[in-house]
Amino acid sequence: MSVTSKSILLLIFSATLIGCTVTPAQQSAVIFTEQTLQQDKSGQYSSLDKLMLYHDLLQEKNAFQLAWEYNYAKNHFKNNTDPESRLKYILLISLPNTVFTDTHTALDLLNSWPQDITLPPNLASFKKLLILLLTEQQIAKTHAKNLSQRLKASEEHAQTLQNRIDAIKSMEKNPIKNMEKNPIRRITP
Repeated sequence: MSVTSKSILLLIFSATLIGCTVTPAQQSAVIFTEQTLQQDKSGQYSSLDKLMLYHDLLQEKNAFQLAWEYNYAKNHFKNNTDPESRLKYILLISLPNTVFTDTHTALDLLNSWPQDITLPPNLASFKKLLILLLTEQQIAKTHAKNLSQRLKASEEHAQTLQNRIDAIKSMEKNPIKNMEKNPIRRITP
């Protein structure tokens, strides 16, 4: 082999080696913890993916936008026969810390699901999950309310006991002061 052919071969080998080690700028690394939407064969998002997108959008809205969304959803989604629209309304009213949060109504809508509205398997499972979560949330709220009432009653009872202790202490101090001011005189026969 001549020096020229060896040089060309070395150049091709090093270019190939460098090309294999450098990743293109367009190619992005896949992060498995990042949730991406799954498209079906027709290129459409699944119903569950759309619901999750809707929920994410709700999380980003301010109070005014949420109120507008609630009024719109109440008029368009509540009695809709489309399962996705109905679930959107349920997601909206089950958002915590909003003026229109109504877990009881959300559970009623889920539990009294019309028989004529059929759900795909993924939405049926999602509906069951929502029922479980909202039921647990309602139970937790009830327990928190009961504990709050018991704490208030305990605080009132403690205050009553403290007032009694203070009254007893006051009574004990007053006879001593009265005795100092008016010593007991003995009457001798």
